[in-house]
Amino acid sequence: MCVESCAVRSALLNKFRSKLEFLVNTAATHISKTRFTPNTLTFLSLLASLLGVPLVILTQRGLVLVAVIIVSGFLDALDGALARISGKSTLRGALLDSFIDRICEATYALALLLLGVDVYAVLVFLTLSFLVSYLRARGEALGVALTGVGLMERAERLIGLILVSTIIDVADLLLANTALVLVAFLTGVTVIQRFLYTWRQLSSVK
Repeated sequence: MCVESCAVRSALLNKFRSKLEFLVNTAATHISKTRFTPNTLTFLSLLASLLGVPLVILTQRGLVLVAVIIVSGFLDALDGALARISGKSTLRGALLDSFIDRICEATYALALLLLGVDVYAVLVFLTLSFLVSYLRARGEALGVALTGVGLMERAERLIGLILVSTIIDVADLLLANTALVLVAFLTGVTVIQRFLYTWRQLSSVK
């Protein structure tokens, strides 16, 4: 039963990812004909996330944070696609993208705190999220590709935050806290998955 449910989940996620990639690549193709650069989109992603903090303070609405995460996350996906399509991928661009991604995640966490979400749940989630990203960076530095490894890659974590932010408005903080704990737990599982995968891959390297 568990195997079947996991297979269904994987199929749904793959279908969602393929549609999202098509949308992002289509948008990036059009943007490549303009003067926008990948780094411009990266900074716009950062700007969107930073603007989310005062907007959340003013409105105290979880759905505002949902909009911020969607816009910022979409811009983040666009910068990578634009870099590939336009042939403008650079090492400095990759560093900038990863650095700003972490700032955006911290900004989302701050917004959740401002909305009244439990501070410990937020801190645990943020710590585990950073560990997932660290393991990918460290693993790839050691020659181990970690794309697709683990339950909660960045896209899934953002979807989790969107769900939590939505629950704040449509239900209550108790349920939102519970949802964030679940997202944090799955993120923790991803940390373990990535560590063990990297450990096994490195065991064959002398």
